[in-house]
Amino acid sequence: MAKNHTLRCIQQRWNQGFISTVPPIASSKDEVEESVTKTELMHSASLFAGQGYLCSEAVLLAVKAWWGVQDELIPRIATGFGAGVGRQGSICGALSGGIMALGIQYGRDKPTTTNTPYWFAQELIRRFSARFGTVTCRELTGCDLATEAGQLKYEEEQIWTTKCHQYVEEVAGFVYDIVSENSPSKHL
Repeated sequence: MAKNHTLRCIQQRWNQGFISTVPPIASSKDEVEESVTKTELMHSASLFAGQGYLCSEAVLLAVKAWWGVQDELIPRIATGFGAGVGRQGSICGALSGGIMALGIQYGRDKPTTTNTPYWFAQELIRRFSARFGTVTCRELTGCDLATEAGQLKYEEEQIWTTKCHQYVEEVAGFVYDIVSENSPSKHL
């Protein structure tokens, strides 16, 4: 109950322009994992997107807040991945942000790791593709964002609101599921 009140207060303060980023919801990763629901994580990602963060940034920021990660590189590290990697229509930016987020949990720390853990990226891509039929920004939006005509269509048809917010939310939900299914505690 208090957690929902906290999220509502954060949203209200965003809407009023008092804050521009979400503070950690808890003091430790374990505490956060157990206190945030999938729906709340999806909503958090949507709120970041609504603030004007790019798709890749919004997903990564939501997971950062979920886990209480303190890193000044987030969201900057995700910026170039928006709009299908620099408006090139390649892999969906939300999907790229989700892969980066999962890398925080499952990525390697040393080059000597013999079994590179690609599984989390493969699993996220599999789920996204199964849900939406493709992983490319150009196909998902129906726009070539590398062109003025594509950017105009994107704006006129409000694709950010009508489509991209859904991709941001769904990727956040997929990240939640993947972490939940692979967590030793299994009760996020």
